[in-house]
Amino acid sequence: FENKLHVLLTLIKSLAGGSKLQDAIDLSFNVLKELGVECSSPLPPKVILQKEILKLKMILEKTTDVEFLQYREMKETKITTAMKFLRKMISYTLFLKQQYFPVIVTKMIQLTLRHGICKESCVGLASLSFLLCEFEDFKASNHIGRLATLLLERFKSEEYLPHIYALYIGGVGCWLTHTVLNLERFLCGYKVGMQTGGVDIAMLNAHLYLITSFISGCHLVELGRELDLFGKQMIEYKQMVPSKLTLVLRWLVSNLVSSKDSLSLITDQKKVQENLLEQAIKENDYTFIIHIYEFVVIEACIFGRYELAVDMIIKRQEVEKKLSYRIFYHGLTDFFDGLTFLAMAHKTNDVKWGSFASKAIENMKSFVRSGSVNCEHKLLLLQAEARSLLGDTEKASSFYELAIAAAEKHGFIHEHAIANERAG
Repeated sequence: FENKLHVLLTLIKSLAGGSKLQDAIDLSFNVLKELGVECSSPLPPKVILQKEILKLKMILEKTTDVEFLQYREMKETKITTAMKFLRKMISYTLFLKQQYFPVIVTKMIQLTLRHGICKESCVGLASLSFLLCEFEDFKASNHIGRLATLLLERFKSEEYLPHIYALYIGGVGCWLTHTVLNLERFLCGYKVGMQTGGVDIAMLNAHLYLITSFISGCHLVELGRELDLFGKQMIEYKQMVPSKLTLVLRWLVSNLVSSKDSLSLITDQKKVQENLLEQAIKENDYTFIIHIYEFVVIEACIFGRYELAVDMIIKRQEVEKKLSYRIFYHGLTDFFDGLTFLAMAHKTNDVKWGSFASKAIENMKSFVRSGSVNCEHKLLLLQAEARSLLGDTEKASSFYELAIAAAEKHGFIHEHAIANERAG
């Protein structure tokens, strides 16, 4: 059996790359069973998984850096081999077949705590750090992510650096530090991934670089060129998941640059989008479905098509119920949800929209309390709009001024422009 492992790993990679991801996952679980590592089948309920994740978090957050580095090394050949298979599955299930991701992460951490540390443990830790962002436990997430970087350095596992950047920096790193400060890390993750043969994780870092550039307010014309460059490369290397995600962002950026009073995601590329969305729904590709809905909301909100934005928000929220973790886009989702709900409240005088807006504002408050430097100005602008809705012009004016100042201070020039426009 041991002689077949390399062949099986290659077969799994081939199946996943050939749009047979479920077959790849099923084969991986069978291999793990042969190695003596059982993964829950059928998958346990979400609440059970969450309890296990929090249990592992409590163990690790009490572990100091020094204590963790003193853990014994993993010696059992079968367990180290299982960790390699689990690590590969992390890449496949982060976006697609997302329901398996928490199961794989918890198994990697359990094996690490039970049998000792190995190179692949750093990927497991970074993945757990990523999952904890769902609970907004940024302190524990950051601590566990740091443990991942310590292991990376201890084992000199350069090939896993792109994983750490994608999962740790792409997760809590973009919550606790200014998004623009992480752009070079994602570019580094892309370059190292390409150099070490990890094309899939390299392209994930490229995607994170592009979407973080958009969130950070980078120049749209330059971003458009980079989207074209990386998009072509993703197709060349048959990396269809980041390619599709990047295509949606490219449509939005193109339309914002041309400043059309229309919606590129709905009109200019309507047929292409409908085909992609139809295929995603057929394949239960929930992450991509949400990605399309999210960027339609942003564009619709910017161009004042609030009814359309609301429709997309409702559809997105229904799909979110099926995910193992919510995709926040580092505050962008709740920001544009809030702006849309407040605009609808102004337009219709229906109190339900004000209620929905209040929830978005509370989410933003939570992000700011947790230390997110990327959300302060977003929260202030939503509070200004809420005060304006209530007719409290004096307080609204004060919040607008604070939002404009905060956006300028943190360098979010695009949202500085939105705040100025809303302030009148």
